[in-house]
Amino acid sequence: MKKLHLIIGLVFGLLLSGCQTEMKLAKRFVTEQANTRVAVYFPEQAEVKTEYNTQYGRKTEVLDGFSQDLFLDVMYKAYADMLRVYGLNVYVPEDADNVQVDSTHWLVMLSRMEISGRITEYEDYLFSDTDEYRYKHPLNTVNVASWFEINDGDWRPVQFCEHNLMDGFNSKSNYNIWKNDIEHYYTIDTLKLKDVYNYAVYLGKLYAGYTYDYMMNSYVAKEFKKLDYTYQILLRYDPYKKQMRYAEDDDMFLEIRE
Repeated sequence: MKKLHLIIGLVFGLLLSGCQTEMKLAKRFVTEQANTRVAVYFPEQAEVKTEYNTQYGRKTEVLDGFSQDLFLDVMYKAYADMLRVYGLNVYVPEDADNVQVDSTHWLVMLSRMEISGRITEYEDYLFSDTDEYRYKHPLNTVNVASWFEINDGDWRPVQFCEHNLMDGFNSKSNYNIWKNDIEHYYTIDTLKLKDVYNYAVYLGKLYAGYTYDYMMNSYVAKEFKKLDYTYQILLRYDPYKKQMRYAEDDDMFLEIRE
């Protein structure tokens, strides 16, 4: 038993040491990359479509009158502004065909974006002492999928991110003693076009954070390799609080390797 406790203690100590090393390396990255210049390119057009839902016999109208130019412009500004919050210097190269790329000059391209309007079935669950109730509701959804390509001297694997914006939904259920039945109430805050443009601001800031954290974790991984370390915990950096935190699996870019 003592031997087992000793092994567990050693493993925990190694993990703790590794975590501290990651934090130190990540903080070094933040210091070294301050004022790194970043050329950012977004596409002139996105792939926009509205899907027909055969189950409900209709399609969403939330993208009626949608301007992809405005959406991309709003997102670009939010993305660039957020990179500046991280201490990076976003600039427009003099020659778009000859962009300097190295460890302090990054090129970031949003190479592809798909925007899909659709109806999504949301299933609301209620559990009582004896029964389970299910209520299905069709909700307006805007799905945005984005592919980023990053070069800091070498092209990195394509980074992918997909998010959904949906109608706001709230429900409650009460047991009616007189009817001996469950009464289900719900409200839906239907998406409007202005919500979609506000979503562009949210996504721009989110993508900027993901970009920075991807480069930071790549730097840590590279330094780990020099130390013959293989275990790595992914980190996220908060530029407002200037603090590191551990990343969730679904709170970062998804790397696409061909």
